Amino acid sequence: MKVLNHPIDMIAIFESDTGKITPFKFRYKDISVKVQKILKTYEEKIAGNRRIVFICMHNEKDIYEIKYEVDTFKWFLFKK
Repeated sequence: MKVLNHPIDMIAIFESDTGKITPFKFRYKDISVKVQKILKTYEEKIAGNRRIVFICMHNEKDIYEIKYEVDTFKWFLFKK
């Protein structure tokens, strides 16, 4: 996987009762990518920035690592 750390536009589901975040679809280089399956989710804290990391699959073969920065509400395509 190649490290990109590129900010992206994301459509995500934020569950009001549990606070769970589920990425649904994002745009990268004018291409819309639908998240078909979330393989792994975990939290990390680097230099005081809390991020939720999602390892996602698209088209049964493409793997993406997406990060949600909790303090700034920004999404990043970290690895492709």
